[in-house]
Amino acid sequence: MRHGHALSAREAGVASDPERPLSPLGEKEALETVRHLSASEFVPDVIISSPFQRADRTARIAAAVFTGAERRTSDALSGGSLQELQELILSAASGNSRVLLVGHQPLIGAIAGFLTGADSFDVSPAGFIRIRPAQKPGPGSLVEFYTPPPPEEKRR
Repeated sequence: MRHGHALSAREAGVASDPERPLSPLGEKEALETVRHLSASEFVPDVIISSPFQRADRTARIAAAVFTGAERRTSDALSGGSLQELQELILSAASGNSRVLLVGHQPLIGAIAGFLTGADSFDVSPAGFIRIRPAQKPGPGSLVEFYTPPPPEEKRR
């Protein structure tokens, strides 16, 4: 899952990219997306996010809905390599655990492409790619590629 819409550093009055918070729209998007996941009967055992504020906040919103999920952060989700992310996912998913990763574009889209054997995905804010792992060596299968609906004021 990509974090929800975030304020720019200037809008938020912060000095660096890692400090950028979710916007009010991002808070709403994140909650709607997590509710969508819950309604589709996806319940993660582990939620791992980038330590950047906007991704951490998105993961905290998810953890408030998925109260039984273990919560972690990983620097690999804020700029790690695909190899680091693959290792993170494999270690978190041991024992058939379901994992929700919360991070940033283009890394989230790239790892989803890698795991499905497809091209990289262009994931919108608060969007996600749900993947079913392969039962044997090889790529997993795409279950859902979700983009949140536009805000109400943009639909008019």
